[in-house]
Amino acid sequence: MKKNLNKNWATEVYKDTALSYEIEKKLYDKKSKFQHIEIYKTKERGNLMVLDGCFMLTEKEEFVYHEMIVHLPLFAHPNPRKILVIGGGDGGTVREVLKHKTVKQVDFVEIDEDVYKVSKKYFKTLTSGLENDERVNFLFGDGIKFVAETKNKYDVILIDSTDPSDISGGLFTDEFYRNSKKILNKNGIIVAQSEGPFYDAPVINRLHKRLKNIFSKVYLYLAYIPTYPSGCWSFTFVSDDLTPDIIRNKKSKIKGLKYYNNDIHKGALLLPEFVKEIIK
Repeated sequence: MKKNLNKNWATEVYKDTALSYEIEKKLYDKKSKFQHIEIYKTKERGNLMVLDGCFMLTEKEEFVYHEMIVHLPLFAHPNPRKILVIGGGDGGTVREVLKHKTVKQVDFVEIDEDVYKVSKKYFKTLTSGLENDERVNFLFGDGIKFVAETKNKYDVILIDSTDPSDISGGLFTDEFYRNSKKILNKNGIIVAQSEGPFYDAPVINRLHKRLKNIFSKVYLYLAYIPTYPSGCWSFTFVSDDLTPDIIRNKKSKIKGLKYYNNDIHKGALLLPEFVKEIIK
């Protein structure tokens, strides 16, 4: 069906392609201390968050990203109790972590408090209940500095960052990952979003080469998220003790998920040949 191209569209141009959502109106437009935050009401996908011109999430599609960054590592760990979330200011990653009965503490380190404040107003399904859960510690500040200085130890660290940029580029460095490794408990796991293989193969390749010098086990897994360039997105799992393929957490019985299940857990690790070539 043809669309009226004179209507309003929110568009992200990424390299040689573009993705657009038909919008009804702009709800928010302001520069925080760190980035330009825009919120749109779309016609079909609920509210849309845009940071520095890049699409972050829509209400209708966000479940894929948040379930996959969280549940694969937390089910691969035998008893995830202490979790560190770096980034993820929209609250969705913390929301999913809290679904695990084993979890006793979530330290939530987000550099831009304005993202969380905006999410509380425009993305209530992501933030609802977070402030009433005593397990969550809100630690607004620089995740790179936090990891370098904290004395805490964690079972799982989740790095829910934006694309490499001025404010998030440090989350892709050797120093950051070496510091992160120091604050892992035995059987510790780190998972980071690691861009899309169709458009960012060099980023994934560099990251995996770097991580293989720091951790003994480095794996890539995929999910299909319409909001991001090409729709194919990757996450990187690292550990010195555990592989991601085994579901070890038998205590967390979670109902109502929309993407993740036992088959997806294992299937996400099965990579196309061109992706295998990227991480060789």
